[in-house]
Amino acid sequence: MHRSKLVLSFLAMLALASAAGESSAQTFSTLASFQLADGFHTEGGVTVIGSTLYGVTHNGGANNAGTFFSVPTGGGAPTVLGTFTTAAGEYSQSDLIVSGSTFYGASAGGGANGDGTVYSVPMSGGAPTALASFNGTDGTGPAGSLLLVGSTLYGMTNSGGASNDGTIFSVPATGGTPTVLASFNGTNGADTHGAASLTLVGSTLYGMTYSGGTYGAGNIFSIPLTGGTITNLFSFDGTYPNYPHGASPEGGLTLVGATLYGMTPTGGAYGDGTIFSIPVSGGTPTVLASFDGANGQYPLAGLTLRGSTLYGTTELGGLNGEGAIFSIPLSGGTITDLYSFDQMYSYPQSDLTLSADGSTLYGTAFQGGTNNLGSVFALTLPTPEPSSIVLCVLGAIALGATALRRIMSQAA
Repeated sequence: MHRSKLVLSFLAMLALASAAGESSAQTFSTLASFQLADGFHTEGGVTVIGSTLYGVTHNGGANNAGTFFSVPTGGGAPTVLGTFTTAAGEYSQSDLIVSGSTFYGASAGGGANGDGTVYSVPMSGGAPTALASFNGTDGTGPAGSLLLVGSTLYGMTNSGGASNDGTIFSVPATGGTPTVLASFNGTNGADTHGAASLTLVGSTLYGMTYSGGTYGAGNIFSIPLTGGTITNLFSFDGTYPNYPHGASPEGGLTLVGATLYGMTPTGGAYGDGTIFSIPVSGGTPTVLASFDGANGQYPLAGLTLRGSTLYGTTELGGLNGEGAIFSIPLSGGTITDLYSFDQMYSYPQSDLTLSADGSTLYGTAFQGGTNNLGSVFALTLPTPEPSSIVLCVLGAIALGATALRRIMSQAA
């Protein structure tokens, strides 16, 4: 029995010693800087496939309508895989979503009517193809990233629709006329700005608008996947500039269990934005933290989950006022500035993409980089996270105890 306890103590000490040897700091690196020919001003994030990152630029390229590019995860010059045209769509600001060997995205302008498109582009490269062109009645200026459910793409537009306050739409992945699932009318939300995107929970879509709602400061809403009535789950409240829960959200919502997490670029305790959570059933959001400038200011994207920690970017603030990458516990608390951008007008606006092994976050900056035309960056995180270390220690002890009990039992 004494020998069993001694070995178990040794196992615990060994696991803790191993954990103590893990890296406790993150490492930032610029993977690529854009030149005019590569395209410039990246507003969307990157999609990681194997050892390659894929994304789009808002401007530049042969037609100054943006480009479709790739960058190795280890860094290197961007490779232009496709160039946007007015016909296919221009000024894309969305993340790319992938199905098989095809990427899908949305462009704010261009298309047959100049009101934006939903497009596809082969992963191997080639000219983007317009799958659908908006005409104002079905929406204008699709914003943010698309959501693929089965063989159907879902998204939102900034304006257009029945009240010119924007629409929620669907388009077959093979292409076709957009179907308007609902139109915003101000009361149920208006203007799905910037990186706004939809989140699917069961058979219900969730999202946020930049303005509209009860107080004109935006709202959180839901709608059935099949379309119908937009339900206002919460209107960001208060009066300018005092919005206790935040105001004018521009990003998407992140689902964890039965709770949605998001950010606002303004409002909160210091007027610099908030991080909040809200049940999928709606109600008053819980403010997990308020940005104060030093820890970031004006977040425009969504949050990325790793373990029990949320990660994100702010366009402004941080130590140099040029934007920041931050983390916060899922339960809320202190916002930790992991990296402050130090190049003039870096303005990171994108969601962060987590690598398959959970070791690295990838993102883009609207400007900055060698040529101040934007960049792709990586933030390597400590591995494993503290919570994972604890689990490993407890697991090792439990396994050791089970094995020793068997040995002692057999010996007896």
